[in-house]
This record gives sequence, C-alpha cells and structure tokens, in this order.
Amino acid sequence: MKFSTPFKQNPIARGFTLVELMVAVGLLLVVIVAVSRIFSTASKVASLGEAANDILQETGAIERQIRTDVSQLDYDGVLVVQCVAIRNNANQISSPSAPLIDPTRSPTATIRCDQLVFFTKGTQTSARFAGNQDLGPFNGLARSGVSRVLYGHGVQLPDLIPQGATNTSRPDPIAFNDRPLFPWSFDGVSGGGLEYKFWTGGGGGYTNGSQPEAQDWTLARQAVLLTDDGGDKHRFHKAVDSTPTTYGNNSAVSLFEQLDLETAITDGNLLPNYNVINSRVDVAATNLNDIRRILAPGSATWRARIINGFFGPFSGYGQLAGYVRSEKISPSMNRQDVMLTTPTLATNCSSFMVDWTWAPTVPGVVTFPLAPTKWYGFPDSQGLSDDWRGVKTLTEDPTTTTAPIAPSVIEGVGPILFPMGAAGPIKIYTAVFGFNGDKPVFQTFDQPGVNQLRTDYTPWPTALRITMQLHDPEKRIEQGKTLQLVVELPKRPTS
Repeated sequence: MKFSTPFKQNPIARGFTLVELMVAVGLLLVVIVAVSRIFSTASKVASLGEAANDILQETGAIERQIRTDVSQLDYDGVLVVQCVAIRNNANQISSPSAPLIDPTRSPTATIRCDQLVFFTKGTQTSARFAGNQDLGPFNGLARSGVSRVLYGHGVQLPDLIPQGATNTSRPDPIAFNDRPLFPWSFDGVSGGGLEYKFWTGGGGGYTNGSQPEAQDWTLARQAVLLTDDGGDKHRFHKAVDSTPTTYGNNSAVSLFEQLDLETAITDGNLLPNYNVINSRVDVAATNLNDIRRILAPGSATWRARIINGFFGPFSGYGQLAGYVRSEKISPSMNRQDVMLTTPTLATNCSSFMVDWTWAPTVPGVVTFPLAPTKWYGFPDSQGLSDDWRGVKTLTEDPTTTTAPIAPSVIEGVGPILFPMGAAGPIKIYTAVFGFNGDKPVFQTFDQPGVNQLRTDYTPWPTALRITMQLHDPEKRIEQGKTLQLVVELPKRPTS
C-alpha cells in the first residue's frame, strides 16, 4: 500500500510592520536632529571662538602701538583730549529715514568718538617712501625724530575713485553739506551731498557721503613726521605753474592751514591741513619750534588756537573736522590710494573713549585719603552733572597749601559744546595740556612771597585710560569685546 507524503506548508515570511517602521523613522529623525544640533552648536562655538581670537590678535597689536607711542611722548609738544558723545539716533533728527548709527543699541544710547593728539620723539619712517632716496631723486628725508600722533575714528569712502583717475588726480572729500565728514554722517541728498575735488589738477563733483554703521568704523592711528620735504615747491607742495607733477603732493607744507591765507594766523583762522586729514601724506614740512610759535603766540585764548589747529574752528561743526580718512581696503593699487590705509589700526571699532588722571604728587591736585582713582573726561552717560566736566571737581580746597588746577585753563573755551543745541544729540568736551605743565604759580616784584595762579598752568596727566569696543569683521559677537588700557605717561624730564 502506497502512502502519500503529508503536505508541508511553507513558513509565513515576516517583516516590519508599518508601526515599527514609523517608530524607527521617528527615532532616526530624533537622532539626526540631535546630531545636527550638536554640530550646529559646535560650529557656532567654533565660530565665536574664531571671532574672539580675531579680536584678541587685533587687541594685542593695538595695545603695543598705543603703549609704544605714549612711552615716546614729547613734553615739548602738547597733548589734547577731545571727547565726543553722540546719541545713536542723531541722524534721524534731520533725516527721519536715516538708520541708527549702531543698529544693535537703543536709539538713545550714547556712542563715543573721542580723539587723542600728542607728539612723540623717536625715529619713524614715512609709510609712502622708503630707501635712501626717500622722496625720489630730490633727496628729501622720509625719517624724522618727532611726529604728531592722532588716535580716533576714521572716515571711509572706498568707492571714491572715478574711472580714469590718473596719478595726479585722486579724488578726496571736501565738505558734506558745508560741514566736515564725520564717522556717523548720513547722506540723504539725491545724487549725494558730499563735495569732492581732485588732489591735484582741480575739478571735482559730488558723491554720496554716508558712512557705515558703527560696528564697521575704523580706528585710526595717524603719525605725521615733522621733517624736511625736499624743498621743491613745484613737486612737493601745491603746484605753482602748469608743469604736471609726477606723484602729486609728497608732503604737507604744515600741519595746519588757514581759512584766510591773506590774513595773519588768529585763533579762529586755523584749520587742520587738508592733505593730512585726507591721509594722502605723512610728512609735514615743519618742526616742533614752528608749531610752538604757531600754537602759543601769547594770546589769552591760546587753547582755542590749539584746538582749532587739530580739530577745526568752533563755529558750527568745525571742531569735528579732525576725523582723518582711514580705509580698510585701498581703492586702487596706486600708492597715492594705498596711503589711505596706513592710518587704519583697527578695522571694526564702534566706540573709542579717552580719560585721564593725575597723581597726588602733581601740584594743584586735590585728593583725599583712601579715595579711589578719579578719572576725568567725558563719562559715557546722558546727564550733565559735574562729572561731565573733566576738571570741574578740582575746585579750591582750603586745606591745601598749593594753588588748585583752574578748570578754565585746561578746558579752553566752552567747556562743553553743543553743535546741534543744548538739547541736541552731540556734546563735545576738549582738554588741552600744553607748554606749562609744572609751574602752577608765579610771584611778582610788587607782591613778593604771594603766589598767584598762572593762567597757562596745564599739568600733564599722569596716566591715560583708553576704552574701545572692538568687533570681528563678520560681527559674529554681537556686542563685540571691550578693550581697556591704562597707560602711564613717561616721567617728565626735570628742567
């Protein structure tokens, strides 16, 4: 008998259910999101670290330069601190559509645009010329033992180079709606309200003068050598005939210019030199003795003359005429344009402020035991208390045996200027430390033994405190980093 083999069924093929697949996909998405967040966070941290490192490298270079300059300070010159406080929405008063000066801060925030000017001793070389024949075949000198140094924000116009500009026709800004160009200028004029003219050759036109937001401002350090310029006025100064020049002006005739060349130099007739402000040259054909004669001719208002010579006259916006051109990138590779980058010390600096202090050993300084160091200048606030005035608090103390420092002597005239009115957004305070820094009193033959306070006693600070807000070029750190330096002035030589 034949039996058939029992029927054998194939096993059922099993797989993932739809629910299992959805759970797996969901878990995978969770893992992907978590990993992406980790990578994003790591990338952001790395980016911030790179930005901080960029700022740190720049701060090192800035600190070394400032300390080197101050250590070489020349007491035969002058030192001027101009404190400028501007409200963030200043441009919106005249142009409601204008952006805030610093979009990352509140409209009423105060932005500091201080300036510091002094003279240094020690050999420096022109950035424009090098070698033994420094000014070409005319045997001029491009080295000097004395320089005028200026620190402060710069103005930028990288696109101001018309097509076809020649070696002798480089365009430079002249006036913005009849006032100087500021780091915060906004040009809402159709077609542009900034007047420019060619460096040599005459002519010019108008262009837009709007400046970048505060985080893109440059910090300028401009050193002008006081030295011989070669002596050829046709080539090194302004052309006096139709003969074309090869390189334009290689030096400035002086650190200063006059509003009216036909009249004698007066307190209100002095201006910063046009070529110096535009950073086309870093040589001025004057010496320190000439500068002393120009700045301190015995006038009762000699402080005003010093301020005008560096920052412009007091009328209107004139005292803000001292912001030098400082480009991040040269408009062209022509060396006249490359000179525009030489003052640039920092490429992104939204705030720059300068304070000073005196040691208790300085004659006339009133101090109290255990009191903290008093810094003078222009605090970053909106009030108009005594603290706004740099030396207002140094009033006469009956317990002292020496004459106190007279605020009006150091503060010059003002002492606070309001270019747009007392309630306006701009406030300026200027302190001048001049040619008499150690003799506070004098005696006359009529009153021997009686000390009288000198009207020119301007004791030099013992130390400067410089504070700035720096940013990386991509502005990855929104508020940037604060760099604050306390720099002691070198000991004054005994006379």
